Amino acid sequence: MNIRKVKRFLGIFVLAFLIIFIVIIIRLPHDNDIVVTDNDLLILEQPTEVEIDPIVVPEEEPVAEPVQPEPARLEPMTLYDEQMPAALLQIAKDYKVIGMSLIVIENGEITHSYAFGERQKATNSTESLPYSSDTVIRVAGVSELVSALGVMSLCESGELDLDSSISDFLGYTVKNPKTDSEITLRQLMTHTASVSDWGAYNDVVYGKIKYQTLEAMLKGEYAKRNFYESRPGYDYDFSNFGSAMTGCIVSAVSGNSFNSIMKQRIFTPLAIDAAYYSTEIENRDNIATIYLRNEVNYTLEEMDEFAAGLNAISDVDNYRISHGNLFISAAGLARIAQLIIDKGTIGPVTVLSQESVEEMLSTEKRGTLYKDVGTGLCTMLKKDLVPGRILYGHGGFAYGATAEIFFDPSDGSGVIITCNGCLNSTDDDGFSEMAKSFIKEVYGSVIGK
Repeated sequence: MNIRKVKRFLGIFVLAFLIIFIVIIIRLPHDNDIVVTDNDLLILEQPTEVEIDPIVVPEEEPVAEPVQPEPARLEPMTLYDEQMPAALLQIAKDYKVIGMSLIVIENGEITHSYAFGERQKATNSTESLPYSSDTVIRVAGVSELVSALGVMSLCESGELDLDSSISDFLGYTVKNPKTDSEITLRQLMTHTASVSDWGAYNDVVYGKIKYQTLEAMLKGEYAKRNFYESRPGYDYDFSNFGSAMTGCIVSAVSGNSFNSIMKQRIFTPLAIDAAYYSTEIENRDNIATIYLRNEVNYTLEEMDEFAAGLNAISDVDNYRISHGNLFISAAGLARIAQLIIDKGTIGPVTVLSQESVEEMLSTEKRGTLYKDVGTGLCTMLKKDLVPGRILYGHGGFAYGATAEIFFDPSDGSGVIITCNGCLNSTDDDGFSEMAKSFIKEVYGSVIGK
């Protein structure tokens, strides 16, 4: 055999073998190239990303706030004034009363409402206007008793405590500088805090020095003049300044004006048109002119001017309102008397708890050093005014006007008087002789008859 042919044949054979081998390798399956399903071959494309819709969380339905019920309120009171009986009318004439209202309470209910005279006398420029149970008047010291209701309300809510130092509420230390003794709220309200009316406070009232902040009056150069030598809690010394501090304390702890707190917690629920500023009385036409010795002594314009000055003072420094600047009618005071007689509740309205009212009227020593001086919390006691009775309440006299609210809780009786001018004098205890005559006559000839 020809060697050359053999080599050629072998070369062709090797080349054919390589071609067949390459073809076989190319046709062999690779991973992810095919899927066998029911004798069919499917060529798969490269997988693509699948978009997944985001999970939608349904919004929560808004939860409705529970509807708060409207606080209970009384309806405004309408009284139909009667002509005074002859005995009472004679007292009014004897004391030359210009205008007055006298309301009688029996068994907690108003049984008589008497009116006499004028709330405004006729002049060349003004007409005569009648006095009625709705006539509003500045009631001076009676303000204390009414203001105490607001203080006790804050005690119930835990914002005040009768036996804590007033330093805790005012935010600065207050002590009698002569005895280095702290003062409690209870001592202020029982006039046993050793606070004087005859120092710098008197100078402020009569314009001898400009108005000072309460802190300056209690800590600065004026402090020693505003305190007595006695230790707080031991002696009774009536003090307008001490009582007026309670309004500042209420403002300090509540963050609101004393007038606003009283309207919110006392006057509005009881439907009483009352305020510590003449400018905030709703029916201003009812405000009486005040007369001293039969002459005009305090007009509405002057009252409004004084109110504007008070409004310019910081609430926490306003020690000229809570003790004596309340404007209210005899009808409003009658409702206050009913509230206290009924131990804090009238009909659907509860203003104070029974315990708080009893605390106001109590003269017992409680958790402090003050002696039993015969006075409750901003509440006077009269044991000799009407035989056989202990009357609780308060009196007021200023600019010629007189106001009295006295009641006997034992049988729910009481007498309320407002008067815008008369011939008046006071007894040794500073009590109005005119008011004393009316109260004795009412208890003698009207109540229980």
